[in-house]
Amino acid sequence: KLFKKQQEEGSRYYNMGNTLTRHAAFISNATYSYEGRYTFNGTLRYEGSNRLGKTRSSRWLPTWNLSGAWNAHEEKFFDAFAKPIALSHLSARVSYSLTADRGPASVSNSRVEIASETPWRPSSRDQESVLYIRNPENSGLTYEKKHEMNFGMNLGFLENRINVEFDIYQRNNFDLIGPISTLGTSGHVIKYGNVANMESNGFELSISTRNYRTKDFTWTTDFIYSHSKNKVTKLDNRQRVIDLVTGNGFAVEGRPVRSIFSIPFMGLIDEGLPTFLDQDGEISITGIYFQERDNIDFLLFSGSVDPTDLGSLGNTFSYKGFRLNVFITYSMGNVVRLDPVFASQYTDLTSMPREFKNRWVVPGDEHITTVPIIASRRQLNVYGTGLRYAYNAYNFSDERIARGDFIRMKEISLSYDFPSKLLERMKLSSLSLKIQATNPFLLYADKKLNGQDPEFFNTGGVAAPVPKQFTTSLRIGL
Repeated sequence: KLFKKQQEEGSRYYNMGNTLTRHAAFISNATYSYEGRYTFNGTLRYEGSNRLGKTRSSRWLPTWNLSGAWNAHEEKFFDAFAKPIALSHLSARVSYSLTADRGPASVSNSRVEIASETPWRPSSRDQESVLYIRNPENSGLTYEKKHEMNFGMNLGFLENRINVEFDIYQRNNFDLIGPISTLGTSGHVIKYGNVANMESNGFELSISTRNYRTKDFTWTTDFIYSHSKNKVTKLDNRQRVIDLVTGNGFAVEGRPVRSIFSIPFMGLIDEGLPTFLDQDGEISITGIYFQERDNIDFLLFSGSVDPTDLGSLGNTFSYKGFRLNVFITYSMGNVVRLDPVFASQYTDLTSMPREFKNRWVVPGDEHITTVPIIASRRQLNVYGTGLRYAYNAYNFSDERIARGDFIRMKEISLSYDFPSKLLERMKLSSLSLKIQATNPFLLYADKKLNGQDPEFFNTGGVAAPVPKQFTTSLRIGL
């Protein structure tokens, strides 16, 4: 029947087509270095693409980069300056650039795209072809652009036993491409255009040390810390409540690019059902309208999906042929939407998390718990389908937000390289044994997660948390 319907409407179960994409770029580069102390670099790129608007200012764009570096340790005065503070080397770099991107490959509507199709008719004898606007024209569509300023330093102390690298940046993105709501006069309510600006800044610090070294024993440490934050400064778009409260994050002007908002939870009533502050400023059970676009100020800003602070700490211990590596990663500054596990009805196939043990059971529990009741048949009859909105609102309320901060033991590995004398007897070039544990456990996570992995977001039936892996490997070189 599917093939019959496809034949009657003139469609196919496969697709073939031609595309025409044309790009051109002209690049020039100049570099100057003086005695290994000063280096200057300049790059100019002039690029054009037929995917963008018809006007010259939209379709063609010059981009550029200016950078410079100073190796202070090559200066004559460096030894006198560095000796009192045990400084081994010092270099600094700075750059400023304008870069651009043509945007997502799916966005290419500089000219109106008109396609043909055969509408479905009950009889295959009554067929006609029609023309429709597949994508409306956007003659002003232009590149996504970014101004970026970078400054960095490299320092070495104690004959480079301590090495420090520091970078700081400031970015201003503008003319970002995204969907925009229109009046629909072009035949499409949603179309793509240059709708947003964003600014971001941050820094990264890296420290590498050789802590202890003898003939047979070595201990080294590597530490990385990075901090970044961003804010949408302009956005020409409209959001729905459901867009803002899901765990994916959504862009809102004045907030981080992937922000999570929440429905205000107002506690449980004396029969265990959750209540909320709705879009009309009233406390209700079933009054949340998830498709609301105009009145969304009642939502609470919970935080950003993206962490602001990231880093790692690694220690490596070597003793003769043994090598022990302990590697820890950490992340802070974001929030996680807990899994939407609450519903008005359940079946025997439902897997319930441990927070159901703390649910409302008898009157009075509303004073000691915030986990709603498993709805009774009577409540389903009284509230009807509206009870689904109540439990869905609870899933997307501020009560179901947890901190995404964590410290994870990322890797523990122990390896052994067999001695050369044994290799000579066995006529081998190399022989090593390694035992490794990857993602064995979390050192810290928000207790509100109740065992949910802070790096895991349920994206569908094939989604899986970060796996634990234990590996043993033997490497033989002949």
